[in-house]
Amino acid sequence: MDGGDPFPRRTATPGTLGPWLVELGRTVPGLLRAYRPGGPVGPRTRERVILAVTEVNGCRYCAWIHGSWADYLGDGEAGAAPSEEALLAYARACAEAGHPLDPAPLADQLPAGAMEAVRATLASIEVSNLVGNTVDGLLARLTRKRPADPVAALGEVVAVALAAPVAVPMLATAGAMRLVTRVAPPMPELEVPPPGEANLLVHLLAQTAPAYLANAAVRAAVLGLPVPVSVALRAGRTAATIRVGRGRLAIANGVTSDALVVVEGDVEPLLRAASGALVRELGHLRIRPS
Repeated sequence: MDGGDPFPRRTATPGTLGPWLVELGRTVPGLLRAYRPGGPVGPRTRERVILAVTEVNGCRYCAWIHGSWADYLGDGEAGAAPSEEALLAYARACAEAGHPLDPAPLADQLPAGAMEAVRATLASIEVSNLVGNTVDGLLARLTRKRPADPVAALGEVVAVALAAPVAVPMLATAGAMRLVTRVAPPMPELEVPPPGEANLLVHLLAQTAPAYLANAAVRAAVLGLPVPVSVALRAGRTAATIRVGRGRLAIANGVTSDALVVVEGDVEPLLRAASGALVRELGHLRIRPS
């Protein structure tokens, strides 16, 4: 930043954008994987990383967009794992440095295939932060809070114009997510059998249901059902029934008489789903009429 320029944030210049555009060019496939369902980095972790970088760079537009996204997804985990803490620390360090850092220290913390997705995510949000700050920098010039510099201002106008086709849809999407988050019903108190009476499957469902319902759209669709819907799950010799709708969430032992379908599967994939490690295992379950 020019010592005579009072604007406190980095903006998009060849010097600031260059390292991140090169990094993004190297890792474009990783960026696609980062946003793909079942990708190597979970969406909630991805958004926390993005917000960590944005906090360092101070871009209010990215903070609003990805804050809306994070609120929409909800907090489906009890707390950040050590690997995520290391990832957030690395993301902040890259943002403070203003260029990509050696990701080797994360090699033991991230699952296979996640490194490229992380690098691409960081590069993408850094570019977005720089462009967002450039918008504010240009506004500061127009309101005479920054020195008049026609050459620099022209570069800022070009950067903003190039980013507008991407930025406008993102802002609209964030607005839609924020609206859904506002209208979605709150998470209800979970109704389960008294302590000592609930079977293992009830306990597993009690752990996983809040994570699935953390997403505002899912919560609005499921809890907003006009009539309660009951689905039974059977794992080995253990069964439980989950009832949702009309703002309620209840789990009961066994297969109840009002269950519409019975989902059958082994205990192991349900345990993995409960830990949030392998949601795609649910695809192996078989559904038959009650």
